[in-house]
Amino acid sequence: MPVRKVAVKVEAPAPRVEPVTRGAGPDVDPAFHRAILKIALELKKPSARTYDEVVDATIRGMKLDAARFRRYLGENGARNMSLLLATARSAGT
Repeated sequence: MPVRKVAVKVEAPAPRVEPVTRGAGPDVDPAFHRAILKIALELKKPSARTYDEVVDATIRGMKLDAARFRRYLGENGARNMSLLLATARSAGT
């Protein structure tokens, strides 16, 4: 029986891409994530106070480092906070 030659194309495996995690480094307090959720839930209430009042009350109530939390909101939370705020406000109407 004759030997048949077959051409096989072998592709290199795709490079592994690590997900980008901005601001979720080891120095981020896990309480910050809970605080953002708490703020969103508070803002969703029909009798919600202003954003700044809710943030201040959350910082006091959860005993967060105010400077670090506000920096986190400004650097990282801001990209998702605007979506959270829009969702909270629209769901209440």
